[in-house]
Amino acid sequence: MISFIGAGKVGSALGLYFKQKGLEVGGYYSRTYEHAEHAALLTDTVAYSSIEVLMNNSSMVWITASDDALPVLAREIAQLNIPQQIKAFVHTSGVHSTEVLQPIRDAGFSIYCAHPLMAFGQPEESAMQLNDAYFTLDSSIEEVANSDDNYLMEFFEKMGNHTLQIDSKKKELYHCAASVLSNYLVTLLNLAYEMFVQSGMTKTEIKKATTPLLYSTLKNISENEHMSDALTGAIKRGDSTTVAKHLATFLQNMPDKHSHYKALGRETMAMLQDDRLKELLD
Repeated sequence: MISFIGAGKVGSALGLYFKQKGLEVGGYYSRTYEHAEHAALLTDTVAYSSIEVLMNNSSMVWITASDDALPVLAREIAQLNIPQQIKAFVHTSGVHSTEVLQPIRDAGFSIYCAHPLMAFGQPEESAMQLNDAYFTLDSSIEEVANSDDNYLMEFFEKMGNHTLQIDSKKKELYHCAASVLSNYLVTLLNLAYEMFVQSGMTKTEIKKATTPLLYSTLKNISENEHMSDALTGAIKRGDSTTVAKHLATFLQNMPDKHSHYKALGRETMAMLQDDRLKELLD
């Protein structure tokens, strides 16, 4: 029986996903009981009033609470009478390593981290997307304690999910990379949409109009071994006239964003290992 401490988007989506895979899900505990009730209603499970009751009805506990809550929860759980039938405590944080649950390990129980490498939206849709998601496991404590401990890898093999391994010492950098890829991509798109709006288009129509462009870009990235091979445009061509026009229109229409274009341009030159436009973009 799998249960969740934390009843937000991640926990709700995972609960739905596990049930779709035929696993038995017990229910949810949350500091805010209404959140546990909502997740339980969504997944047709139980809203638990305490962590103790949840653990008494579980063999695997997923901690899907916020990053800041993990150290506090680990200490709280370790001080409770943890039932011996619990095979694993698993947290889903991208920035914390398994070590954040060390108090639970000190109490004699196995701990793991499994970070789903995807952006979560509505639980129902995210549960479907989890079929193709990779889960990142960190190798800090379980690797040192028992190199033969493949419990979580075997769990995901049965689920049909791929896993990645990350050195716990590099966990923060890994999470930063995921944030740049997911969060800052949205920021970059918003900047581009603002530019389109400044040129006289509406954000609504330009979102629809640029969707094929975005899909084709992602397709190029997936089909090419090197990122630079997926690139098109003025900087790749070394077209100084076009880049100079871009810089001039930024200064005229969006001067506060002028430095962004230069910084992105320098990163693009570095990727291409081509500094023909260095003077323009410095």
